[in-house]
Amino acid sequence: MRRRQWLISAFLFLTSVIFLLFSKTLFTSGTSERNGALALSEASECHALLLPNREYYPYLKGFFQKAEKSIVGTVYLVRANSFPDNEPSDLLRELIAASKRNVQVEILLENSEDKDSLESNRFAAQMLEKAGVQVRFDSAKIATHAKTFVIDGRYCFLGSHNLTHAAMARNAELSIFVDSPEMGEKITNFVRQIPR
Repeated sequence: MRRRQWLISAFLFLTSVIFLLFSKTLFTSGTSERNGALALSEASECHALLLPNREYYPYLKGFFQKAEKSIVGTVYLVRANSFPDNEPSDLLRELIAASKRNVQVEILLENSEDKDSLESNRFAAQMLEKAGVQVRFDSAKIATHAKTFVIDGRYCFLGSHNLTHAAMARNAELSIFVDSPEMGEKITNFVRQIPR
């Protein structure tokens, strides 16, 4: 049953990615009215790259290191620990380093009903908040399952990767990188409107 659900989710995600990649063609017909949740503002050129499995972590880390103005993100689950090769802990350190470089870092975490997941997210939040990173939790009335980061308003990461060692080293995960200020603005607005 879980495998079937995973396959359906993967199919829907890939369909969405293909839709996004070809959205310029789809939305540049003669109509000027743009109604619909997936409609982009005037479609523009953008660079997109699929990041399957282990390719996500080093690519995201590189953009955290290069951030100059802002990092806005939301994650369903962060599982950081003290092991030296723990990718999530390394990414949290990069967020802290960015904050110390005067990059505005805003992270939204899931206020999970699962006690273990909530404890993991609270541990990550404390680590980040001690270093001055702005962290907030979503409302307990909703589940925020989105995994997104927008760096400097244009470099967008979205997909299935949580900040866990399993997601970055073992699971079958797929995320996408898109260089698009228009999409960056839409994702940032989406994250900021999530209720507390």
